[in-house]
Amino acid sequence: MHSKRLLKIIEARTKHRLNCVSGAGIVETLIVIIVISILAVVVIDRYNSIVWEAKKVALRAELNNLRQAIQLFKITKGRYPESLKELITEHIVAPYKDTLISARYLEPYSVDKDLNVLDPFDLPIAYDHLTGKVRSQKKGFEDW
Repeated sequence: MHSKRLLKIIEARTKHRLNCVSGAGIVETLIVIIVISILAVVVIDRYNSIVWEAKKVALRAELNNLRQAIQLFKITKGRYPESLKELITEHIVAPYKDTLISARYLEPYSVDKDLNVLDPFDLPIAYDHLTGKVRSQKKGFEDW
């Protein structure tokens, strides 16, 4: 009889411990999930802002390259290109040291299937062939 009573006491304590441990495991798991979620939100937000800044820097560089290519085209051909496609397809031949090199006026970062030069926001670059002006079509960057 004494052993049955002892077994019941041990069994009751074991059940109590199991209930406490499983409850603590759930709370700890929820805390870990919350912390990971907060970190994920912070990292994703930071990543998006870094990508946005990188696209702005790339746009400035791309517009600068386009403007230089347009000026070089005008100097060598005496006119502005009819479209930006002409900068991609036409070649310039120039002396370099003891040899002549041939290169395109522009090696764009990205183009679509119709050879339209795309900005880092994947929008075609706007070009005026009468003035040689280029600009982005992305809202907020039209005056760059």
